[in-house]
Parts: sequence; structure tokens; C-alpha cells
Amino acid sequence: MLIKPLYAVVILALSSPVMAQDQHEHAAKAEHKPQQQTEKHAEAGHEEGSHEEGEGVELSSQQQAMAEISTSKLQRKIIDYPVYAPGEVVANDFNSYVLSPRIDSTVLKRFVSIGDHVEQEQPLATLFSATMAEAQSGYLVSLNEWQRVQSLGEQTVGEKRFVEAKNAFASAQAKLKAFGMSMAAIERLNKPNYPIGEYQLTAAINGIVVSDDFKQGQQVNAGHELVEILQEDLLWVNARLPGSADLEVNYGDAVTVEVNGQRFAAKVIQEGHTIDHKTRTRTIRLAVPNEHDQLHPGLFADVYFSVASDSPVFAVQDSALMRAPDGDWQIFIEHEPGKFEPLEVTIVAENGPWKVITGVDEGVTYVDNGAFFVASQLAKGGFDPHNH
Repeated sequence: MLIKPLYAVVILALSSPVMAQDQHEHAAKAEHKPQQQTEKHAEAGHEEGSHEEGEGVELSSQQQAMAEISTSKLQRKIIDYPVYAPGEVVANDFNSYVLSPRIDSTVLKRFVSIGDHVEQEQPLATLFSATMAEAQSGYLVSLNEWQRVQSLGEQTVGEKRFVEAKNAFASAQAKLKAFGMSMAAIERLNKPNYPIGEYQLTAAINGIVVSDDFKQGQQVNAGHELVEILQEDLLWVNARLPGSADLEVNYGDAVTVEVNGQRFAAKVIQEGHTIDHKTRTRTIRLAVPNEHDQLHPGLFADVYFSVASDSPVFAVQDSALMRAPDGDWQIFIEHEPGKFEPLEVTIVAENGPWKVITGVDEGVTYVDNGAFFVASQLAKGGFDPHNH
């Protein structure tokens, strides 16, 4: 009867070390397993967090040359930038001349048309006027009297008649000049067969005919504009700035004018201090040399005034800026040769092609040209700064 309990005690004693060993191994495994999992999670966490510190891309020198990538050091500086204004090429009033009959007349014949180059005193048209015929006849009478008095002498005819003849002749000659006859034409009046009543409209300056609003046989009143002659070697451009534009423009300032894709150097000759009550703009007048006859009145122009910033600023051009995935602006910083990382910046002002930015330190090297290529390479995956 005592054998069975003794047997059970022996069995229990032999099995206890085995159970204890199994429990110890199980506990060791349980302790070891979380440690391994913790290490794996830590490694995973390091890999997942590697790009949080800053993504970048590495480009070879060949890639940079192919994409025409260039870099610059960011420094505070005074920037010059253009301010745009629409404009129009107009005639230079000091180099143009409008020719009109000074008395009511009839156009007998015309000699020029638009586009013709004329020289000073060249006939433009032949006109007839009854008023001119009367003035010419009076001149011939006074001329004959003056010539007779001169031949007799003042002592013979007396001082009074001598002075009266002289004054009558001068007055008749002045009337013909006032009616538009040149001295050369007046001197031909006493030639045989001169057609009384006729006279010629002649060019007052050298230039080109830009308008000819008349026909042969047309009755024209005094002051009617028949021909306009323009010297186009120096033209004007009227630039229109908004009345609210805070732009300081001074006489003599250099300005760039662009017409049909061609650029011309111009200068400010009138600052424009009044505001047009209809367009609410102020007109700045520019003088533009036109040596090669490329400009003509009536052409529209793009005018660019050169302006300098008030103080030194951090500024980059459009070619250096790209949009980040979240929509913010960014530039690319070169920390090491060939290795570029994006840096978000804030645009605080736009001055033509220059953008004034904040959020960056002075002296950093940034991509000033080719940012699009760097951004595209970064989008493809780039490189891991931690080499993982």
C-alpha cells in the first residue's frame, strides 16, 4: 500500500526540474522576443524618419552641365527691376510741320503723297486765290513805284513821297509773305507771264510726308491741314502710368522701349505731373532715337522703367523658385558639391523678375538656374542623406 505513494513522489521529483527548465526557457523567450521586436521597430522608425530631416538629390557634374544648372551665394543687395507701362509712338512736335493755306484757296495741282521724302522749300501743291491775286497786283504796283522813286532820288521826289513809296512796298511784300509766298516766289512775280493769283505750298522742313488730306480742284479754307511733314530720326513715346503708381521719374532717366519685339533706348523728357481725368493715368513722355527708321507714329509700345529697391534685400529670380508638394515656395540649397536639398521660403514682394524672400540665411549657396530639373530629379526619388 505504501508503494504507490512513494512512486508518485519519485515521479514528481524527477519531473520538477524539467518543468522548471521549460518555464525558464519560456520566460527567457518571452523576454527576448519583445527586445527583438523593439530593436526592429527602432530600426524601422529610423528608416521611416530619415526623410523628415530633409530630402535631397545628388547630381553629377554631367547632369548639372546638361541641365545648365548654376548656383549663387545669397547676399543682401540693391536690386534693379523694371516697371511696365503701355505706350504709343507719336510724332515729335519739334520735328514736325503742318502745312495749311493761310487764305481761302483752290487746289490746282498736287506734287506729293504719303511716304514721299521732301526737302525744305520743295513744292507740295499749287494753289489759286483771288485774295492772293489782289495782293500780288498791289505788290507789283508798289514795286514799280518804289523803283521809280529810287531812280529819281529822295532829293528830287521829296522825303515824304520817298518814305511813302518805301513803306508801301515793304507792306505789300510783307502781305505776300503772310499769305504764304516765299521770297524766291515773290521775286519771280515781275517775270513775264507769271500767273497772277497762283502760289505754291512748299515744305518748311526736310522730312517725310505722313498725311495729305486734299484733292486737286478742292476748295480749302484758310487753316485747313493739307500736308504734314515729319522728321522721324527722333520720335516721342507717350507712356501711361496708373495715377496711383508710386514711381519716381526724373528728367533724363534711361528707359527701355520695346516695339514689335525690338528694344530701343529712350530718355525721359517730360515727367508728367497731371492725371488724365478720363483714363486716370499720367503721361510720361520719352525721346527715342530712330536712326534706322524702324519706328513710326501710331505704333503701340511696351515701356519699362528701371527702378532700384529702397534697401538691400534677399532676392532671387523666377528660375530659382519652385512649388513644394504642399504648395509653398522653395529654393534648392547646395550643402555639398552636387548635393541639393529643398528649403521652403516666403515671398514677401515681387519686383519684376525678382522675388524678395525670407526664411533663408545669408551666404547659403542656392540654385539660381535649373531648379526645375533639380525638382524633377527629387520627385523621382533622389538620394537618402543617411545612405540607407
